[in-house]
Amino acid sequence: MKVFTRMAAAFALMFIPVIASAQFKDLDTAMSNLTRGFGSGDSQAIVAGIGDGDQVMLQFPGLVEQSGFFGRDQAAYLLDGLFNKVHPASFEQHSARKVSAEGQYHITAGWTISVNGKPETRDLYVTLRNKGDRWSVVSIRSASK
Repeated sequence: MKVFTRMAAAFALMFIPVIASAQFKDLDTAMSNLTRGFGSGDSQAIVAGIGDGDQVMLQFPGLVEQSGFFGRDQAAYLLDGLFNKVHPASFEQHSARKVSAEGQYHITAGWTISVNGKPETRDLYVTLRNKGDRWSVVSIRSASK
């Protein structure tokens, strides 16, 4: 009887939506999280948009040496290190463009950081991809100074 109960429980769990898929439910949530993440250095707000098993392109030339494709945990580690080094001050969206044919959303923003105690503003380029009814981070790139 215990075996049947365990099998039934395991079978039932297959139909429960996986909350850990960690993607933004809509574009407003994505923008809110990106603003909080890059505005105050909250890496978890950003990686909330990276699905388990997904790889995201991260490039911050002149700020961190590592660039390339990273999984969720690696991205959190890289962003934590970046935010400890540059101390984010603000994130201001300049433009946003939905590319329906590609299922993507392209965001250009101004990102103000403090580098060695001096304020610096860089352009930040974020690409989101629509996956069903959710949005996930595809790439985040900073313009070099």
